[in-house]
Amino acid sequence: MSEPVYMIGLIDVQDFETYAVEYGMPVGAMFAEIGAEIIVASQDADVLEGTWHGNWTVVVKVPNAEAARELHESERYAPFRVARQDRLARSTALAIFPALDHG
Repeated sequence: MSEPVYMIGLIDVQDFETYAVEYGMPVGAMFAEIGAEIIVASQDADVLEGTWHGNWTVVVKVPNAEAARELHESERYAPFRVARQDRLARSTALAIFPALDHG
């Protein structure tokens, strides 16, 4: 079985209420359906060094990289991705990171 991964998003949201209704809630439900857990969804970054890009940070623990990519590339998610990129956020960055192997 594949190891869990973390999806991390740094997003510069234009309007938080609209973003939550049109993107956050429906996409959160999609994550739950694949067994993912939202660890962080916050605008309260306490930046210790450097410049933190965006005003909304999301960290999601996903069962494996394949599930993360399948959701991101799915037809069901596509309209939400386009809305986030083109209308709901001024900028967005999304990456997948492997979890640490404690074995």
